[in-house]
Amino acid sequence: MNVYLDNAASTRIDDRVLEAMMPYLKEFYGNPSSTHRQGKLLKVLIEDAREAVADFFGTKPKEIFFTSGGTESNNFAIKGLAFANGAGGHYVTSSTEHPAVLDTFVYLRKFGYDTEIIKPNSEGLITVEILEPHLKENTKLVSFMHANNETGAVNDIKSLSALCKSRGVAFHSDTVQSVGKTSVKPKELGIDFLTVSAHKIYGPKGVGILFIDENMKIDKYFHGGGQERNMRGGTENAAGIAGLKKSIEILKESMQEDIIHYGNLKNLFLKELENSFKDMYRINGSINNSLNNIVNVSFLPERIDVPSGMLPIMLDLRKVSVSGGSACSSGSVKPSGVLLELGVDEKTALASIRVSFGRYNTDEDVQTLVKALKEILIK
Repeated sequence: MNVYLDNAASTRIDDRVLEAMMPYLKEFYGNPSSTHRQGKLLKVLIEDAREAVADFFGTKPKEIFFTSGGTESNNFAIKGLAFANGAGGHYVTSSTEHPAVLDTFVYLRKFGYDTEIIKPNSEGLITVEILEPHLKENTKLVSFMHANNETGAVNDIKSLSALCKSRGVAFHSDTVQSVGKTSVKPKELGIDFLTVSAHKIYGPKGVGILFIDENMKIDKYFHGGGQERNMRGGTENAAGIAGLKKSIEILKESMQEDIIHYGNLKNLFLKELENSFKDMYRINGSINNSLNNIVNVSFLPERIDVPSGMLPIMLDLRKVSVSGGSACSSGSVKPSGVLLELGVDEKTALASIRVSFGRYNTDEDVQTLVKALKEILIK
């Protein structure tokens, strides 16, 4: 049986979510824009889901837009604000963001936008002291993720957004990893644009959320129909939205229980690492400011023989799924750019794995992982 410990990449859909989706895949298959009964039933579903999401995040329903996922939501917010303001503005993000943000910032340069990418500290955190010198008179948007997808490091978004507000700068946060693992209330945190993806919270792939504060003016993203209050053309993914709604409802009931569960698994893993690999590993990212469900660990090549870039593959052969601290590209293995930005050397970065716990993991899964690591690393 496979042990799945890559929940930061994607989670298993909750059975209750799948059950909630099925009627909208089999029985209510009309177009939400149609005026007949089939269409109206789906329109009611979508607006009910919008209200449920708004209630969970403490926003107004009209500030919630349904998208195809986190990547689209990030693109929608960043490009939408940039194009609404016109070329010439200054935009700031960090070098450890998800590619959906980083690549969008680089893309904007083609149109004359001044985009700046700044480095975090050695824990992978952006602080007010790091950000402040980079703000300019014409800075229009700052975008920092709430929690890093590779290390789980959690930024102090409230302080960062407060600095931006004092300068009249809009603030966007990719909260794809933090939703369901810590409290995320955009109004309390001072976030103008917030990104969510359903498949990170036991929902379906292909559906997400973008929160847009009602005071923000941005360009529409998809042109065509008048869906999503004329901001995102295209027939809505009704079944996906039904699944997202159920995922949010489950989170409302069980999030605190989930967080405790993640923390117990993380503590067990850290204890087992210390018992089995003392002085042979390092934890990447922030120790004190990190999510309960993510551990990024490097095994030190100078202390232990580590197959460069091969740990995830060797674990997979033992039916344990984790993410590598590296990415495969054109047949070659490259070290994680995030770890390199944190000051981890290339050889150590290639000896790293990200372990991310989920709702369905058990203590036995942790023990299986540790046993497999010992088989690979301790001869």
